[in-house]
Amino acid sequence: MHDPGPAGAGAQRLRFLLTVDDPGGLIRDLAAWHRVQQFLAAEEVPATFFVVPRGDEGAWRLDRDPEWLAAVRDAEARGHDCQLHGLDHQGPEFGPFVRCIYALGGPSYEAQMEADARQFGHLWRRDAFVAKLQTAVEIFSGAFGRAPLAFRSGALSQCPALYDALADVGIRYTSNLITDPRGWAYIIGQYDNPGDWDPAVPPAPYHLTESVVNLPIISEYAWEITPAKVEKHLALGIEDLSRVYQAGGVFLLVCHVQMVGAEEPYSRQVLHRLLEVARTRYQAQFQTVAGLVADIERGAVPVLDRPADAN
Repeated sequence: MHDPGPAGAGAQRLRFLLTVDDPGGLIRDLAAWHRVQQFLAAEEVPATFFVVPRGDEGAWRLDRDPEWLAAVRDAEARGHDCQLHGLDHQGPEFGPFVRCIYALGGPSYEAQMEADARQFGHLWRRDAFVAKLQTAVEIFSGAFGRAPLAFRSGALSQCPALYDALADVGIRYTSNLITDPRGWAYIIGQYDNPGDWDPAVPPAPYHLTESVVNLPIISEYAWEITPAKVEKHLALGIEDLSRVYQAGGVFLLVCHVQMVGAEEPYSRQVLHRLLEVARTRYQAQFQTVAGLVADIERGAVPVLDRPADAN
């Protein structure tokens, strides 16, 4: 695809959000956390951490761990942002996973979706979700002294009742749906026929319900990167940058603390080069989810209607 890039000094700037999943209840590797912090400091880019508030079947809580409390509060003091990532991040806690997540497990993903529905479907209820969310918000609020603005469920488990429950507990923003699922196809080596963008998930904030707005994930480019994968995954990210820019959208990518913070540098290499393209070609405006929400609330970023072909 030909990428014309910005037309000149008067061209729009691309809004770019880097979000990092899993620190806290799922991944409590402070060495990985600090490598991520060092990477972000060198890049001079703010990030939003979607933090898991509870772990070890409830034995660990973010609001009761002094070391992790210091870590996340320090990140926010340096301009980063923390938001809510499920409750325990164990299994399909808020509904079935999206299709591309199931596909990571192999070709039997439809059977796994059905098996999860049989095993957990009786728990996918609005009242049960409200109870989980209230616990998650309580822990999060104890850690940060404020309620979360935005929610992302573990491994993107979701169903319509989740969005009703989010509204019930006062969370109006979620980031749970994917514009370009090809990043997950690339994870399993599906490079030849990875599909394309999901037409039901536009690359800009849009209403999921009357009360809840989705901040769509464009894709994931930095999961389990090896030297042989760097150029392929980077090329996908650069293509998505161009398409989001041309659509006048918001580029929100997801990555994971255990990958960006790994000892091996390859995930960081992909992100470094993608960030450099965003800076030089699109004069990227880097911001956090909290910053984007503030811009939406003051009318600087429009919220689209729910696409007609959305499920």
